[in-house]
Amino acid sequence: MAIIKGVEHLRIERKKRQKAESIKESKKEVKEQAEARQKIALWVVQHFEGPEPIKEIKVGKIRSYGILGSGGSAVSVMINNNEKYVIDGISVEKNGMPRGNAVYSDDINYVFDSKKTLNGIVVSYWEE
Repeated sequence: MAIIKGVEHLRIERKKRQKAESIKESKKEVKEQAEARQKIALWVVQHFEGPEPIKEIKVGKIRSYGILGSGGSAVSVMINNNEKYVIDGISVEKNGMPRGNAVYSDDINYVFDSKKTLNGIVVSYWEE
């Protein structure tokens, strides 16, 4: 009887440990995604401008393509909560840094100003 209780106790402890590790991994992934969104938003601010100043950037989920991400990763963003100002297919490296490929409409212009920051700009998650 003592052996059965000991085995059951080990199973319960293993489940608790696995759940704790899963939560820890989940929190780590959420933090990494948030950091990547900040990098992507900064890149967008520094490389694009529209007919009105950028006040909000919604960053979608970073999607991997191919088998185990062999096709690369990409993300889409929406500027100022306006579907006319969507930038699709921004290539993203594994560390979350954008690489520079993107598809955007005629309403958005490509510019480069490395001095721009995210001050005063709201960055949020966009559920596409």
